[in-house]
Amino acid sequence: MSISEEVRAYIERNPHIMRALNEEVINYSALARKIMEETGLENFQAIIAALKRYRAPASDIDHSSILSRSSVEMYTNISVVILKPKNENVKMVLNNAERSMLNYSRFRIIQGVQGAVVVINDNDLDRIMRGIPKSEIISVDRKLAEIVITSPQTITYTRGYVAHLSSLLAYHGINVVQLVSFYTDVTFILESKDLT
Repeated sequence: MSISEEVRAYIERNPHIMRALNEEVINYSALARKIMEETGLENFQAIIAALKRYRAPASDIDHSSILSRSSVEMYTNISVVILKPKNENVKMVLNNAERSMLNYSRFRIIQGVQGAVVVINDNDLDRIMRGIPKSEIISVDRKLAEIVITSPQTITYTRGYVAHLSSLLAYHGINVVQLVSFYTDVTFILESKDLT
């Protein structure tokens, strides 16, 4: 692979660098030294030349404009339970929810390949988990927080929107424990301390 191709591959693995290059707000020399350190490339001038020639595909997407038209809800005292991936576990949770007449706006179950995730208010956790053997529970996290961002329908076909939201949280040092995106809602589960 040529130096130019290696530099391009490096940039494309690091979208924040791609954005800074496109906005022309990056120190080429510092970035070239970083690339040399991380990739083992040795020709400083060739790396600088490749950086100056690099052009990412133009994007006219304004994620901030979409976010400004969104609503944000925040909740505390959230529990996340991860169950082993068995249909019986999901059925038991749903049956318990129905018997307990839970508020479905604060209860979600998402079935994945590695398991089923139950997101629920801490106060309802014991009722929802009644009868589920401990051997079927992978993990339980209590006292978490939840941010629900409801955006215009345009997000369903706007590439990079969820990545943009995630990068904003990461930039501020916030770890996302769980992430769910469906239709116009993007839900982030995080540590309660990160909600302040």
